[in-house]
Parts: sequence; C-alpha cells; structure tokens
Amino acid sequence: MTNEGIANPDNIRPGDVFEVTIEKIVYGGDGLARLGPAVILVPFTAPGERVRVRIVSTAKRLLRGTVEELVTRSEKRVSPACPHFGICGGCQLQHLDDQTQIETRVGFIRESLYRIGGIDWKGEIRVIAGPSTGYRARAELKIDRDDDRQPHLGYFESGTHQLCEIETCPILHPALERELHRQREHPEAIPPAATRLYLSTGDNGTFAVPATGEDGQRAATDALRTVHQRVLGIDYTFGARSFFQGNLLLIEKLVTEAISDVSGDRAIDLYAGVGLFSLQLAGRFKKVCAVEGNPVAARHAAQNCKINNISNVEYHSRSVESWLKHQSIEWKRPDLVLLDPPRAGAGTQVCAKIAALSPETIRYVSCDPTTLARDLGHLINAGYSISQFAMVDMFPQTYHVESIVTLRPAHRRSALVT
Repeated sequence: MTNEGIANPDNIRPGDVFEVTIEKIVYGGDGLARLGPAVILVPFTAPGERVRVRIVSTAKRLLRGTVEELVTRSEKRVSPACPHFGICGGCQLQHLDDQTQIETRVGFIRESLYRIGGIDWKGEIRVIAGPSTGYRARAELKIDRDDDRQPHLGYFESGTHQLCEIETCPILHPALERELHRQREHPEAIPPAATRLYLSTGDNGTFAVPATGEDGQRAATDALRTVHQRVLGIDYTFGARSFFQGNLLLIEKLVTEAISDVSGDRAIDLYAGVGLFSLQLAGRFKKVCAVEGNPVAARHAAQNCKINNISNVEYHSRSVESWLKHQSIEWKRPDLVLLDPPRAGAGTQVCAKIAALSPETIRYVSCDPTTLARDLGHLINAGYSISQFAMVDMFPQTYHVESIVTLRPAHRRSALVT
C-alpha cells in the first residue's frame, strides 16, 4: 500500500505496509513518522531514515509499526553492542551513535518542557556524560523456570512480562557482568522460590540477592545484604532494594552538580533516600532537614549519618506530602530546597508547598522529563524561574534522562510560552 491519498487514518489496519520518513525520536525511544494526519511510532529507527513499516496496532490516530525494510540508512546508525538488543526491553537506543543518543535525550527534555510545561527554555542544557557501557552498578534480573524448574535469568521483553534470557549485558559494570556469568554457570545456587535476583557492586564487593520481588518482602530482602559505597569522601550503606543511583561512573559528577554553588544556614532535602545529597549538603549548611517516606531507606540514612559522624542532619521518616503539611512551617525561608522525587514527580500540591516556603534556591533532580516539565510549570507559576539546566547522562543506550534544574525567585516569568 502506498501513502497516496491517505485522508482517513481510521481505514488503516494492522498488517498494512507503508513507506515513511522518520522525523525524530520521541521520549520512550521510538521513531516518529506521519501518515497523513496520523502519527506512527516505529522502534529502532533513526531521524531521517526512510523505512517500510508494517502496522501492528492502531489506536485513534496513533499507530505503531515495525520495520519491514530499511530503505535509506542514517549515518548515525551503528551496530548494537548487545546481541539481545531489539528483543530485551532494557535498552532502546543502542542502534544510535553516542553523540546522537545524547542529542536525542536533550531533545526529550526540550520537547517535554515546551509541550507539557509550557516552558520555552532557550538557554543551555549542559551535558555531563561518561562511558556508554560498563556503567551500571545495580540491576534487577527476572527469573523464569522451564518445565524442569531450571532458572533462566534476564529482563522482560519490551512491553511484556515475557522473559528475554540474557547471556551478556554490555551496560553492566564489569563486576556485575562477571556475576551474571557466575549465576548462569551455577543455577543451583538460586533458591527455587526466587522470582528476582538483585545484583549490586560496591566498595565491599559484588552481591547477588535473590527475592520474590513482592513489595511486602522489601525490608526482608534489603536486610539480606548491605552495600557500601564511598562518594566524595562520604561513606554510604544501603540494601539490595534501597534506591541508590546506579551509574557508578557518573555518581560523583551527579552529586557535585546537585550541590554546586549552594551554601548557607539551612537546607531541605526532599525524597532524601539513604542520604546521597543530604549528607553532602551537611558540609555546606549549618543545618539540613532530610525527608524520606520509605522507612527502610530512612534507617539506612540515619546509620549513614552515624558512621560519618554527621550531626547536623535532621532526618524525618515520613512522606514528603505529610512533612510539608504538618512540619515545614519550622523551616520557612530556607536557603535551599533540593528534591529528587521518583518518576511520578512531585505533583501540584508538593510544588505549591515548596514555593510557599520561599526558598532562595530550588534544585530539582529529575529522572523523568515529562513530570519534571509539569512540576517546573507549577514552580514558575508560583514565582520562580529557571537559572541553570544540566543533563547528567546516567542512562546511556536508553531513553531515560536525568536532569538537574536550578530555580530562583523571579519578578517576571520569561521562560513561559506566551
């Protein structure tokens, strides 16, 4: 079927084949092309490529397709380093060269700011990058079993809960890659009930912790192994399921960027985890308030304060929402509010309460540009403006993006689209 005369995308059916040009890569990692008024998303493509695409699903005017033939190949395309790429759901961009990947992830940020937050940020987005393979210090492997109850390790295939068994994973830190091979060679060591295998490497070695993967087992799993990691002179401990930044090669640059150019009397660290930022801020501020809703992570944070002899961090083991509602009045007008929320972002109410504290500086560490854009829109509407923007390229070969944004009070909201 040709593209001629496409006027009604409702007539397009799964199995139809079209030749299209990929305009860009969108957040999620798919290439975007157009069929008349309809948009088609095609994975594993590059901007500018001409491809023959078979439609696999239709939903209103959003179509999804797979490449039948690469008609015109982009010079930005490279051979993936991983033999499982294209089946395994862990990576989406291994077919693009490193520089194109970085430019693509910066593009995700700018498009999200404009489309979701209504923010026309024309300033620099400074890029902090490192090696694109061998960086990942933590991994969660899924376990499936055959009819003989033999375990198979891997990640889920993209968009499914079907296991893609892996023999190698180039983005893993070499220590974890060796552990993966060891586990494959000795499957009898994996407990029969395990559905997950958490791999971690730190200063005290490399660990494989089996678990059921259920949230109710989080504390028990976490207690099975404690990982130690020294970052910029601070010793951290955390468990197998406690959150800790996974890019071992860039974590110090991430922390340096997050705490740069700030100091004073009081700082607040929201979504503080095991204290990655709050313990570093303790050397720059007279008093630091850290808020973390996960009790397991909060316990690790308290222990981390003790082992580092840090006494000026006040830890609150309660949700950020609850703390802002009931206790934040005691911390009115801090010099800094730093927040590092999960992918869901902070949300309208949290942003409003942060702005109501009237901090001199807000520093937002984000792992999702879409929720970041939404939250920045709220903060700008509350009287703040963006002064600095950086992307720390923590997740090479994937569509995931880590950003650090600095906001300060503004008399006019010049960053908003008019």
